[in-house]
Order: sequence, then C-alpha cells, then structure tokens
Amino acid sequence: MSSPYDGSSTRDSSPAQDTPPMTARKKRSGPRTRSKLFVLDTNVLMHDPTSLFRFEEHDIFLPIMTLEELDNNKKGMTEVARNARQASRFLDEIVSSAGARIAEGISLKRHAADSATGRLFLQTEAINGDLPASLPMGKNDNQIIGVLMFLQK
Repeated sequence: MSSPYDGSSTRDSSPAQDTPPMTARKKRSGPRTRSKLFVLDTNVLMHDPTSLFRFEEHDIFLPIMTLEELDNNKKGMTEVARNARQASRFLDEIVSSAGARIAEGISLKRHAADSATGRLFLQTEAINGDLPASLPMGKNDNQIIGVLMFLQK
C-alpha cells in the first residue's frame, strides 16, 4: 500500500486530475475569524523575510531574543545573511511607521493589496517566564519558550 510520504504514487495520470501542486489561496468571505498570536523564531525570518506579511489577519509577536539573533546573523554574503538583513529592513520600515504606538501593536498592512491585516508586537519589557527544570535557561530557544509560556497566562 502506498503512502503520500513514501515517494510512491497511486495518482491517476489522466489530464482531468493533473493540477498544479500549489494553487492560489482563495479570499475568505464571511465573518472574520478570531485572530491568533504567532510567536516567531529567528529561523522563520531568516528562511523567508516576507513571512512577516503572510499571516493574514493574525498577529505576530517577536521576542527580543529573536531580534538579537536576527541582528547577529546579518553579516556575510550567504543567503541566510541576506535574508536576515532583508527581515531587519522590513522590521525597520514597520517600526518607523508606528511612531510611539509600539505597545499597541503595529499594523502589518503596507498597502491596499496586502493580505496582512494583523499587527506586529515586539517584546518591549523583560519577561521572566518560568521554565520547567528540564529546560536549561542558557539556550536562546528555551528563552523563547519561556516567553511563550508567559504569553499563555
């Protein structure tokens, strides 16, 4: 028996079923769903700097550790360094348009054609999230988990 994960295929190759693997998302109609808060790790931004604008109506929270790691990865000529610099540019544009309203969240909508209608929240104060004893405090990812645990309360 074949599985979609084992590389084998049971798909009929008739023209009626040949569709592109990725299709454009349809715009949602109807009542707006409740927005979620996504906490982004540095790797998300370094993989795709435009990911900031891909969460549609949902809000984004960036822990200070994410911003520091992004800043530390901007040097060099690698794709990761270029993406880190681009993500930093996007964040700079967003924050500089906000003025003094950073604590309220900054709109991610850049222009009328943008599908991003959520807000960006930056960690602006120290968060002392209690971590389980099995997670050492010295690791950046664990500090981000501490932020997540704090935000869930």
